Amino acid sequence: MINKKYYVILRFFDFKVLIFILFYGSNNSLIKVYGRTMIPRLHIKMATRFRDIFGYNKGEIKLYYAPGRVTIAGEHIDYSGGDTITCAIDRGTYIVARKRSDSKVNLFSQTFKSKKNFAIEILKKESGDEWSIYVKGVITSLLSAGYEISGFDMFIHTEIPFNSSLASSSAFCACITTALLDINGKPDVSWQDKAKISYNGEIKFASSRTSISDHATMFISEDKMINLFSLSSMTYEHFPFVTKDYSMAIVNSNKKRISSDTEYNSRKRECESAFKKIKVTNPKLKSLSDVKLKDLENYLPLLTSKEQRRLTYVVNEVDRVSQTMKSIKKESIKDFSNIMLKTHKDLSTLYEVSTPELDILVEESILIEGVLGARMAGNGFGGGALMFFKDSEVENIIGEVYSKYKERTRHDADIYILKPSSGIRIFNIE
Repeated sequence: MINKKYYVILRFFDFKVLIFILFYGSNNSLIKVYGRTMIPRLHIKMATRFRDIFGYNKGEIKLYYAPGRVTIAGEHIDYSGGDTITCAIDRGTYIVARKRSDSKVNLFSQTFKSKKNFAIEILKKESGDEWSIYVKGVITSLLSAGYEISGFDMFIHTEIPFNSSLASSSAFCACITTALLDINGKPDVSWQDKAKISYNGEIKFASSRTSISDHATMFISEDKMINLFSLSSMTYEHFPFVTKDYSMAIVNSNKKRISSDTEYNSRKRECESAFKKIKVTNPKLKSLSDVKLKDLENYLPLLTSKEQRRLTYVVNEVDRVSQTMKSIKKESIKDFSNIMLKTHKDLSTLYEVSTPELDILVEESILIEGVLGARMAGNGFGGGALMFFKDSEVENIIGEVYSKYKERTRHDADIYILKPSSGIRIFNIE
Protein backbone atom coordinates (compact mmCIF):
# COMPACT_ATOMS: atom_id res chain seq x y z
CA MET A 1 0.00 0.00 0.00
CA ILE A 2 1.31 3.46 -0.84
CA ASN A 3 0.44 7.00 0.05
CA LYS A 4 -0.01 9.70 -2.54
CA LYS A 5 2.85 12.14 -2.04
CA TYR A 6 1.99 15.06 -4.25
CA TYR A 7 0.84 16.23 -7.64
CA VAL A 8 3.08 18.16 -9.96
CA ILE A 9 1.64 20.08 -12.88
CA LEU A 10 4.40 20.53 -15.41
CA ARG A 11 4.11 22.86 -18.35
CA PHE A 12 5.15 20.72 -21.27
CA PHE A 13 6.20 22.53 -24.41
CA ASP A 14 4.05 25.54 -23.44
CA PHE A 15 0.88 24.27 -25.11
CA LYS A 16 0.18 21.17 -23.05
CA VAL A 17 -0.20 20.63 -19.37
CA LEU A 18 1.13 17.18 -18.57
CA ILE A 19 0.11 15.96 -15.14
CA PHE A 20 2.52 13.63 -13.40
CA ILE A 21 0.88 11.94 -10.43
CA LEU A 22 3.85 11.01 -8.29
CA PHE A 23 3.88 8.35 -5.63
CA TYR A 24 6.47 6.95 -3.30
CA GLY A 25 6.38 3.23 -2.60
CA SER A 26 7.75 1.36 0.38
CA ASN A 27 11.21 1.39 -1.19
CA ASN A 28 10.94 5.15 -1.82
CA SER A 29 11.04 4.57 -5.58
CA LEU A 30 9.33 7.26 -7.62
CA ILE A 31 6.31 6.02 -9.56
CA LYS A 32 5.11 7.96 -12.58
CA VAL A 33 1.51 7.94 -13.73
CA TYR A 34 0.65 9.99 -16.76
CA GLY A 35 -2.64 11.84 -17.04
CA ARG A 36 -3.31 14.82 -19.22
CA THR A 37 -5.38 17.92 -19.84
CA MET A 38 -5.41 20.61 -22.50
CA ILE A 39 -5.10 24.32 -21.93
CA PRO A 40 -7.40 26.69 -23.84
CA ARG A 41 -6.55 27.90 -27.33
CA LEU A 42 -4.17 25.04 -28.02
CA HIS A 43 -4.18 25.73 -31.75
CA ILE A 44 -3.02 29.33 -31.28
CA LYS A 45 -0.08 28.30 -29.13
CA MET A 46 0.93 25.67 -31.69
CA ALA A 47 0.68 28.23 -34.49
CA THR A 48 2.86 30.67 -32.57
CA ARG A 49 5.56 28.04 -32.11
CA PHE A 50 5.37 27.16 -35.80
CA ARG A 51 5.81 30.79 -36.86
CA ASP A 52 8.68 31.27 -34.43
CA ILE A 53 10.54 28.50 -36.24
CA PHE A 54 9.47 28.92 -39.87
CA GLY A 55 8.67 32.63 -40.00
CA TYR A 56 5.58 34.72 -40.59
CA ASN A 57 5.42 34.20 -44.35
CA LYS A 58 2.16 34.39 -46.22
CA GLY A 59 0.21 31.21 -46.48
CA GLU A 60 -2.47 29.36 -44.56
CA ILE A 61 -1.44 27.10 -41.71
CA LYS A 62 -3.53 24.42 -40.04
CA LEU A 63 -3.20 22.12 -37.05
CA TYR A 64 -3.63 18.36 -37.58
CA TYR A 65 -4.06 15.73 -34.89
CA ALA A 66 -3.91 11.92 -35.07
CA PRO A 67 -4.49 9.75 -31.98
CA GLY A 68 -2.73 6.60 -30.90
CA ARG A 69 -4.72 3.38 -30.65
CA VAL A 70 -5.22 0.24 -28.62
CA THR A 71 -6.51 -3.11 -29.81
CA ILE A 72 -9.17 -4.23 -27.36
CA ALA A 73 -9.35 -7.76 -28.84
CA GLY A 74 -8.00 -9.52 -31.90
CA GLU A 75 -4.24 -9.02 -31.69
CA HIS A 76 -2.41 -10.58 -34.64
CA ILE A 77 -5.46 -11.99 -36.41
CA ASP A 78 -6.28 -9.15 -38.81
CA TYR A 79 -3.75 -10.36 -41.40
CA SER A 80 -5.30 -13.83 -41.12
CA GLY A 81 -8.76 -12.49 -41.97
CA GLY A 82 -10.06 -11.99 -38.45
CA ASP A 83 -12.03 -8.98 -37.20
CA THR A 84 -10.42 -6.78 -34.57
CA ILE A 85 -11.84 -4.53 -31.87
CA THR A 86 -9.94 -1.26 -31.64
CA CYS A 87 -10.29 2.30 -30.40
CA ALA A 88 -8.39 5.55 -30.65
CA ILE A 89 -6.98 6.98 -27.41
CA ASP A 90 -6.86 10.46 -25.90
CA ARG A 91 -3.23 11.20 -26.70
CA GLY A 92 -1.69 11.58 -30.10
CA THR A 93 0.54 13.42 -32.57
CA TYR A 94 0.19 17.08 -33.59
CA ILE A 95 1.36 18.67 -36.82
CA VAL A 96 1.22 22.27 -37.96
CA ALA A 97 1.82 22.56 -41.69
CA ARG A 98 2.01 25.20 -44.41
CA LYS A 99 2.33 24.69 -48.15
CA ARG A 100 5.33 26.13 -49.96
CA SER A 101 5.62 27.30 -53.56
CA ASP A 102 8.77 25.23 -54.17
CA SER A 103 9.74 21.59 -53.55
CA LYS A 104 11.62 22.14 -50.30
CA VAL A 105 10.58 20.26 -47.16
CA ASN A 106 11.46 21.85 -43.82
CA LEU A 107 10.71 19.87 -40.68
CA PHE A 108 11.05 20.50 -36.98
CA SER A 109 10.29 17.93 -34.27
CA GLN A 110 9.58 19.38 -30.85
CA THR A 111 9.80 15.87 -29.41
CA PHE A 112 13.35 15.28 -30.67
CA LYS A 113 14.39 18.96 -30.71
CA SER A 114 15.81 18.61 -34.21
CA LYS A 115 15.38 19.94 -37.74
CA LYS A 116 15.44 18.05 -41.04
CA ASN A 117 15.49 19.43 -44.58
CA PHE A 118 15.29 17.78 -47.99
CA ALA A 119 13.74 18.22 -51.43
CA ILE A 120 10.81 16.21 -52.72
CA GLU A 121 12.94 15.19 -55.71
CA ILE A 122 15.34 13.39 -53.34
CA LEU A 123 13.49 10.86 -51.21
CA LYS A 124 16.05 8.14 -50.71
CA LYS A 125 16.68 6.66 -47.29
CA GLU A 126 19.74 8.16 -45.59
CA SER A 127 21.61 7.34 -42.39
CA GLY A 128 20.72 10.64 -40.72
CA ASP A 129 16.98 10.48 -41.38
CA GLU A 130 15.84 9.22 -37.98
CA TRP A 131 12.20 10.30 -37.44
CA SER A 132 12.01 12.12 -40.80
CA ILE A 133 12.05 8.77 -42.60
CA TYR A 134 8.30 8.57 -41.97
CA VAL A 135 7.75 11.88 -43.76
CA LYS A 136 9.75 10.64 -46.74
CA GLY A 137 7.78 7.41 -46.69
CA VAL A 138 4.39 9.12 -46.76
CA ILE A 139 5.48 11.50 -49.53
CA THR A 140 6.66 8.52 -51.58
CA SER A 141 3.37 6.74 -50.91
CA LEU A 142 1.37 9.78 -52.04
CA LEU A 143 3.43 10.21 -55.21
CA SER A 144 3.05 6.50 -56.01
CA ALA A 145 -0.73 6.88 -55.65
CA GLY A 146 -0.72 9.66 -58.23
CA TYR A 147 -0.97 12.75 -56.00
CA GLU A 148 1.02 15.91 -56.72
CA ILE A 149 2.79 17.17 -53.64
CA SER A 150 4.30 20.61 -53.16
CA GLY A 151 7.00 21.51 -50.66
CA PHE A 152 5.96 22.39 -47.12
CA ASP A 153 7.01 23.54 -43.67
CA MET A 154 5.98 21.19 -40.87
CA PHE A 155 6.13 21.34 -37.09
CA ILE A 156 5.69 18.02 -35.25
CA HIS A 157 5.04 17.03 -31.67
CA THR A 158 3.82 13.75 -30.21
CA GLU A 159 2.52 12.92 -26.74
CA ILE A 160 2.36 9.17 -27.47
CA PRO A 161 5.08 7.32 -25.56
CA PHE A 162 7.39 5.34 -27.82
CA ASN A 163 7.65 1.53 -27.68
CA SER A 164 4.54 1.26 -25.52
CA SER A 165 2.20 -0.53 -27.97
CA LEU A 166 0.15 2.59 -28.74
CA ALA A 167 1.10 2.86 -32.44
CA SER A 168 3.10 6.08 -32.21
CA SER A 169 4.69 5.70 -35.65
CA SER A 170 1.35 4.86 -37.29
CA ALA A 171 -0.24 7.95 -35.74
CA PHE A 172 2.64 10.04 -37.08
CA CYS A 173 2.14 8.67 -40.60
CA ALA A 174 -1.64 9.11 -40.45
CA CYS A 175 -1.17 12.71 -39.34
CA ILE A 176 1.35 13.40 -42.12
CA THR A 177 -1.01 11.85 -44.68
CA THR A 178 -3.92 14.01 -43.52
CA ALA A 179 -1.86 17.19 -43.51
CA LEU A 180 -0.27 16.70 -46.94
CA LEU A 181 -3.53 15.78 -48.65
CA ASP A 182 -5.24 18.79 -47.08
CA ILE A 183 -2.63 21.43 -47.89
CA ASN A 184 -2.43 20.09 -51.45
CA GLY A 185 -6.16 20.48 -52.00
CA LYS A 186 -7.23 16.84 -51.56
CA PRO A 187 -9.12 16.76 -48.25
CA ASP A 188 -11.95 14.50 -49.47
CA VAL A 189 -9.95 11.33 -50.09
CA SER A 190 -11.75 8.30 -48.60
CA TRP A 191 -10.65 7.03 -45.22
CA GLN A 192 -9.78 3.70 -46.81
CA ASP A 193 -7.37 5.35 -49.25
CA LYS A 194 -5.91 7.54 -46.52
CA ALA A 195 -5.30 4.48 -44.35
CA LYS A 196 -3.58 2.68 -47.24
CA ILE A 197 -1.40 5.70 -48.05
CA SER A 198 -0.45 6.08 -44.39
CA TYR A 199 0.29 2.36 -44.03
CA ASN A 200 2.39 2.22 -47.20
CA GLY A 201 4.22 5.32 -46.04
CA GLU A 202 5.16 3.68 -42.77
CA ILE A 203 6.46 0.47 -44.27
CA LYS A 204 8.17 2.13 -47.27
CA PHE A 205 11.43 2.91 -45.52
CA ALA A 206 10.93 2.50 -41.82
CA SER A 207 9.05 -0.60 -40.72
CA SER A 208 7.17 -3.68 -41.86
CA ARG A 209 5.71 -4.81 -38.54
CA THR A 210 2.68 -2.54 -38.51
CA SER A 211 -0.86 -3.35 -39.61
CA ILE A 212 -3.21 -1.25 -41.69
CA SER A 213 -5.73 -1.83 -38.89
CA ASP A 214 -3.73 0.63 -36.79
CA HIS A 215 -3.94 3.32 -39.47
CA ALA A 216 -7.63 2.66 -40.15
CA THR A 217 -8.44 3.04 -36.46
CA MET A 218 -7.08 6.57 -36.50
CA PHE A 219 -9.38 7.59 -39.35
CA ILE A 220 -12.62 5.87 -38.30
CA SER A 221 -12.76 6.25 -34.51
CA GLU A 222 -15.36 8.25 -32.60
CA ASP A 223 -15.39 9.43 -29.02
CA LYS A 224 -16.33 6.80 -26.38
CA MET A 225 -16.76 4.17 -29.10
CA ILE A 226 -14.96 1.01 -30.14
CA ASN A 227 -14.59 -0.20 -33.72
CA LEU A 228 -15.32 -3.72 -34.92
CA PHE A 229 -12.99 -3.60 -37.91
CA SER A 230 -12.58 -6.00 -40.85
CA LEU A 231 -9.26 -5.69 -42.63
CA SER A 232 -10.29 -8.00 -45.47
CA SER A 233 -13.26 -5.81 -46.48
CA MET A 234 -12.01 -2.50 -45.00
CA THR A 235 -15.35 -1.97 -43.25
CA TYR A 236 -16.28 -1.28 -39.64
CA GLU A 237 -19.07 -0.82 -37.11
CA HIS A 238 -19.12 1.48 -34.10
CA PHE A 239 -20.31 0.36 -30.67
CA PRO A 240 -20.51 2.31 -27.39
CA PHE A 241 -17.74 1.39 -24.95
CA VAL A 242 -19.19 1.88 -21.47
CA THR A 243 -16.59 1.35 -18.75
CA LYS A 244 -18.58 2.85 -15.83
CA ASP A 245 -16.33 2.76 -12.73
CA TYR A 246 -13.39 1.19 -14.53
CA SER A 247 -10.50 2.57 -16.56
CA MET A 248 -7.95 1.18 -18.97
CA ALA A 249 -4.23 1.79 -19.01
CA ILE A 250 -1.14 0.78 -20.88
CA VAL A 251 1.70 -0.26 -18.59
CA ASN A 252 4.98 0.15 -20.43
CA SER A 253 7.42 -2.66 -19.65
CA ASN A 254 10.33 -0.43 -20.73
CA LYS A 255 11.80 -3.50 -22.37
CA LYS A 256 13.23 -2.61 -25.75
CA ARG A 257 11.71 -4.63 -28.56
CA ILE A 258 13.88 -7.43 -29.90
CA SER A 259 13.92 -8.31 -33.62
CA SER A 260 10.24 -7.49 -33.88
CA ASP A 261 10.30 -6.84 -37.63
CA THR A 262 11.68 -10.29 -38.41
CA GLU A 263 9.50 -12.07 -35.87
CA TYR A 264 6.32 -10.26 -36.91
CA ASN A 265 6.89 -11.16 -40.55
CA SER A 266 7.66 -14.77 -39.65
CA ARG A 267 4.29 -15.06 -37.86
CA LYS A 268 2.55 -13.84 -41.01
CA ARG A 269 4.44 -16.36 -43.15
CA GLU A 270 3.64 -19.21 -40.78
CA CYS A 271 -0.06 -18.34 -40.88
CA GLU A 272 0.02 -18.08 -44.67
CA SER A 273 1.74 -21.47 -44.90
CA ALA A 274 -0.83 -23.06 -42.59
CA PHE A 275 -3.67 -21.62 -44.65
CA LYS A 276 -2.29 -22.96 -47.94
CA LYS A 277 -2.12 -26.49 -46.50
CA ILE A 278 -5.62 -26.30 -45.03
CA LYS A 279 -7.18 -24.82 -48.15
CA VAL A 280 -6.13 -27.86 -50.17
CA THR A 281 -8.57 -29.94 -48.15
CA ASN A 282 -11.23 -27.21 -47.93
CA PRO A 283 -11.17 -24.84 -50.95
CA LYS A 284 -14.17 -22.90 -49.59
CA LEU A 285 -12.06 -21.30 -46.88
CA LYS A 286 -11.22 -17.67 -47.65
CA SER A 287 -8.78 -17.12 -44.78
CA LEU A 288 -7.26 -18.81 -41.76
CA SER A 289 -9.82 -17.12 -39.51
CA ASP A 290 -12.62 -18.98 -41.29
CA VAL A 291 -11.59 -22.20 -39.56
CA LYS A 292 -14.22 -22.97 -36.94
CA LEU A 293 -13.32 -23.94 -33.40
CA LYS A 294 -15.23 -27.22 -33.75
CA ASP A 295 -13.15 -28.15 -36.83
CA LEU A 296 -9.75 -27.22 -35.43
CA GLU A 297 -8.65 -30.74 -34.53
CA ASN A 298 -9.31 -31.94 -38.08
CA TYR A 299 -6.70 -29.58 -39.54
CA LEU A 300 -3.90 -29.85 -37.00
CA PRO A 301 -2.41 -33.11 -38.41
CA LEU A 302 -1.78 -31.30 -41.72
CA LEU A 303 0.58 -28.78 -40.14
CA THR A 304 3.99 -28.51 -38.53
CA SER A 305 4.06 -28.10 -34.76
CA LYS A 306 4.74 -24.38 -35.11
CA GLU A 307 1.89 -23.95 -37.61
CA GLN A 308 -0.40 -25.87 -35.25
CA ARG A 309 0.29 -23.35 -32.49
CA ARG A 310 -0.35 -20.40 -34.81
CA LEU A 311 -3.61 -21.84 -36.12
CA THR A 312 -4.82 -22.70 -32.62
CA TYR A 313 -4.20 -19.13 -31.49
CA VAL A 314 -5.98 -17.59 -34.48
CA VAL A 315 -9.05 -19.83 -34.17
CA ASN A 316 -9.32 -19.23 -30.41
CA GLU A 317 -8.82 -15.48 -30.74
CA VAL A 318 -11.49 -15.19 -33.44
CA ASP A 319 -13.87 -16.84 -30.98
CA ARG A 320 -12.71 -14.50 -28.21
CA VAL A 321 -13.42 -11.44 -30.37
CA SER A 322 -17.01 -12.66 -30.65
CA GLN A 323 -17.18 -13.22 -26.89
CA THR A 324 -15.68 -9.78 -26.25
CA MET A 325 -18.30 -8.09 -28.43
CA LYS A 326 -21.03 -9.82 -26.42
CA SER A 327 -19.50 -8.63 -23.15
CA ILE A 328 -19.16 -5.06 -24.46
CA LYS A 329 -22.78 -5.01 -25.59
CA LYS A 330 -23.77 -6.24 -22.11
CA GLU A 331 -21.51 -3.54 -20.61
CA SER A 332 -19.71 -6.23 -18.64
CA ILE A 333 -16.08 -5.19 -18.23
CA LYS A 334 -15.58 -8.12 -15.85
CA ASP A 335 -16.51 -10.70 -18.51
CA PHE A 336 -14.36 -8.94 -21.06
CA SER A 337 -11.40 -8.81 -18.69
CA ASN A 338 -11.55 -12.55 -18.06
CA ILE A 339 -11.27 -13.08 -21.81
CA MET A 340 -8.14 -10.91 -21.85
CA LEU A 341 -6.29 -13.33 -19.60
CA LYS A 342 -6.93 -16.21 -21.99
CA THR A 343 -5.66 -14.09 -24.86
CA HIS A 344 -2.44 -13.31 -23.05
CA LYS A 345 -1.77 -16.95 -22.27
CA ASP A 346 -2.19 -17.87 -25.93
CA LEU A 347 -0.14 -14.91 -27.16
CA SER A 348 2.65 -16.10 -24.88
CA THR A 349 2.52 -19.87 -25.44
CA LEU A 350 0.88 -20.37 -28.87
CA TYR A 351 1.78 -17.27 -30.84
CA GLU A 352 5.00 -16.73 -28.90
CA VAL A 353 5.13 -12.96 -29.15
CA SER A 354 5.31 -12.08 -25.46
CA THR A 355 8.44 -11.57 -23.36
CA PRO A 356 9.33 -12.57 -19.79
CA GLU A 357 8.82 -8.95 -18.74
CA LEU A 358 5.33 -8.75 -20.25
CA ASP A 359 4.43 -12.09 -18.69
CA ILE A 360 5.54 -10.80 -15.29
CA LEU A 361 3.51 -7.61 -15.72
CA VAL A 362 0.39 -9.64 -16.40
CA GLU A 363 1.09 -12.22 -13.69
CA GLU A 364 1.61 -9.60 -11.01
CA SER A 365 -1.18 -7.28 -12.15
CA ILE A 366 -3.97 -9.83 -11.97
CA LEU A 367 -3.08 -10.66 -8.36
CA ILE A 368 -3.76 -7.08 -7.28
CA GLU A 369 -7.15 -6.21 -5.84
CA GLY A 370 -9.05 -4.00 -8.25
CA VAL A 371 -7.37 -5.23 -11.44
CA LEU A 372 -9.93 -6.97 -13.62
CA GLY A 373 -7.71 -8.18 -16.43
CA ALA A 374 -4.46 -7.65 -18.27
CA ARG A 375 -2.65 -8.88 -21.34
CA MET A 376 0.19 -8.10 -23.66
CA ALA A 377 -0.70 -5.32 -26.14
CA GLY A 378 0.36 -4.64 -29.71
CA ASN A 379 2.83 -6.70 -31.70
CA GLY A 380 4.71 -7.89 -28.66
CA PHE A 381 8.43 -8.69 -28.30
CA GLY A 382 8.47 -5.78 -25.83
CA GLY A 383 6.25 -2.76 -25.38
CA GLY A 384 3.31 -2.58 -23.01
CA ALA A 385 0.47 -4.46 -21.41
CA LEU A 386 -3.20 -3.43 -21.53
CA MET A 387 -4.89 -3.38 -18.13
CA PHE A 388 -8.43 -2.70 -16.88
CA PHE A 389 -8.92 -1.73 -13.24
CA LYS A 390 -11.35 -0.20 -10.72
CA ASP A 391 -11.06 3.57 -10.46
CA SER A 392 -11.49 3.38 -6.69
CA GLU A 393 -8.34 1.26 -6.33
CA VAL A 394 -6.08 3.28 -8.61
CA GLU A 395 -3.52 4.36 -5.99
CA ASN A 396 -3.00 0.88 -4.60
CA ILE A 397 -2.88 -0.67 -8.07
CA ILE A 398 -0.28 1.78 -9.33
CA GLY A 399 1.98 1.20 -6.38
CA GLU A 400 1.64 -2.56 -6.44
CA VAL A 401 2.20 -2.89 -10.18
CA TYR A 402 5.27 -0.69 -10.03
CA SER A 403 6.91 -2.26 -6.98
CA LYS A 404 6.28 -5.89 -7.94
CA TYR A 405 7.45 -5.40 -11.51
CA LYS A 406 10.52 -3.45 -10.36
CA GLU A 407 11.40 -6.15 -7.84
CA ARG A 408 11.28 -8.95 -10.40
CA THR A 409 12.77 -7.22 -13.46
CA ARG A 410 14.64 -4.11 -12.21
CA HIS A 411 12.75 -2.14 -14.85
CA ASP A 412 10.43 0.78 -14.14
CA ALA A 413 6.79 0.47 -15.21
CA ASP A 414 5.35 3.67 -16.69
CA ILE A 415 1.56 3.76 -16.49
CA TYR A 416 -0.58 5.64 -19.02
CA ILE A 417 -4.26 5.94 -18.15
CA LEU A 418 -6.28 6.15 -21.37
CA LYS A 419 -9.77 6.91 -22.62
CA PRO A 420 -11.45 5.89 -25.91
CA SER A 421 -11.38 8.95 -28.11
CA SER A 422 -12.23 10.32 -31.53
CA GLY A 423 -10.01 9.95 -34.55
CA ILE A 424 -8.08 12.37 -36.74
CA ARG A 425 -9.01 16.04 -36.51
CA ILE A 426 -8.15 19.23 -38.39
CA PHE A 427 -8.18 22.65 -36.69
CA ASN A 428 -8.25 25.94 -38.57
CA ILE A 429 -5.80 28.56 -37.34
CA GLU A 430 -7.39 31.99 -36.94
